[in-house]
Amino acid sequence: MLRLPSTGILTSWCASEEPNHLLKIIFMGTYYANYSAMIFPFLMLVIRLIVVSFPMKHYKINAILLRIGVPIIWVYPIFFTFFLIPAVGVCRQLSSPYPLGSVHIYYANPLFGLRNSYFYLYNTIVWLILSIIANIGLFLKIAKARSQLISFQKGSISYKAELSISITTVVMILFYVINGGFVLIYILYYGTDSYFSFLLIVKPFATDMQTCVVPWIFYLTHPVFKRVAVSDMGVSSTTFSRQMNHS
Repeated sequence: MLRLPSTGILTSWCASEEPNHLLKIIFMGTYYANYSAMIFPFLMLVIRLIVVSFPMKHYKINAILLRIGVPIIWVYPIFFTFFLIPAVGVCRQLSSPYPLGSVHIYYANPLFGLRNSYFYLYNTIVWLILSIIANIGLFLKIAKARSQLISFQKGSISYKAELSISITTVVMILFYVINGGFVLIYILYYGTDSYFSFLLIVKPFATDMQTCVVPWIFYLTHPVFKRVAVSDMGVSSTTFSRQMNHS
C-alpha cells in the first residue's frame, strides 16, 4: 500500500489528499507488521534449538515459550511505532532518482521528532545478531547429535527435513542483511545524487522476494510436501489399476 502511489495507480488520489490520520494508519500498520515479522525467524530458531537440546521435554518448554512469546510479538512493535500516534500521514514527493510526480505515503509531526528509519535499522541489526548466534548454536548441537549416532543416512527423511529448515533459516538471515543494507542506504544517500540512491528502486522487489522466496524454498526442499505428492500418485495409480481390472 505504501508503494502503490509511486506506481501511478493511486498517485492522483494521494497527491490530492490533505495530511490526515488515515494515511498515518496505513504507514504505521505496515511498519507494525514489519517489526513483528522480524522476530519470527529468531523464534523459529529458538524453537528448533530447544527441540535439539531437550528432546524429552521440548513440547512443554516450547508450549510455555509460545504462550509468552506470541503476545510479546504483538506488543513489541508498539515500542517502536508509538511516536507515530500523534503524527499525520502525508503523500510526499519521492526524491531522486524518481521523477517529478512520484509520491509515496509518509508521516509528519511525529512525537519528539523521532524517525522510523533508525528504529528499523537498529532492530534489524539486533535480530540479525541474535539469529546468527542462535543458528550457530543450533548447528553445533545438530553436529554433536549426529556424531553420537551409530548410523546416519543422508537420504533419510529426518535429514532432509533438517536440511530444509536449515536452508530456510539461512535465507531468512540473509534477508535481514539485505533489509538492513537498504535502510542504511536510505539514511545515508536518500535525496542525494549518489548512485547508491538508485538502489532504493530495487527495495520493493527485495521485499516482495522475501515474502515469496522463503516459503517457496521451504516448499521445494522439505520432504513433507514431496511425500504428499508421492502419496497422491499412489492413490491415482491404485485407482487407475482398479478401473482397468473392472473393465
